[in-house]
Amino acid sequence: MVVPRIVFYGASGHSYSIAQMATRGFQQPRCEPAAYIDDFRGGCGQTLNDVPIISFDEWKSSFLELPCFVAVADPKSRHRLADKILTAGGNFAKFHERFSGVTIEAGTIVFMPTYIAPNTMIGKHVQVMPMCVIGHDVIIKDYVTLCPSCTVSGYVVIEEEVFVGAGSTIVNGRVGKPLIVGSGTKISAGAVVTKSISPNGSVAGNPARPLRELARARRTNE
Repeated sequence: MVVPRIVFYGASGHSYSIAQMATRGFQQPRCEPAAYIDDFRGGCGQTLNDVPIISFDEWKSSFLELPCFVAVADPKSRHRLADKILTAGGNFAKFHERFSGVTIEAGTIVFMPTYIAPNTMIGKHVQVMPMCVIGHDVIIKDYVTLCPSCTVSGYVVIEEEVFVGAGSTIVNGRVGKPLIVGSGTKISAGAVVTKSISPNGSVAGNPARPLRELARARRTNE
């Protein structure tokens, strides 16, 4: 089986973990790492597991024809780097198994084991880490990160650039009235989200509440 050569943007431990998942974590290898782009260490002759770490300019001159994958965890940074690659004329890979009734767009990885129920849509440059469960009738928009062991119940919309911490639970919405997690929201590890969150919120706890509200409650109890 011939596997495509892929350039990964990022040369951190997180990037290397994604590359390992893409090469070894599926039923069949999905790629062979050709290079890692790093805006700070690239172009200095360094390697990551014997794969060259290159600069963005080196990528443009020597690797532009190869698909890229933006392998950074922070949603806003991933958005910025994906735009940078697209503007330079690059294209993107995606890594996932087949899920019945599920659409997954370019630049996205779904680590295994993960379960995704039917009638779910996952956008561009989403990272779904291992042991996640995603229910039916869910929309996950672009540049979202789901950390390991997250549960997203049915009738939920997660808007762009949301970061969901490890072990978090987002409970189900209803037909015609989905639970909405607003764009740019950060959900702390272990949080249980029971109602919609406004854009750019930061929540924690069970049930999840804004961090400022939790801080006020703690001061009141002291």
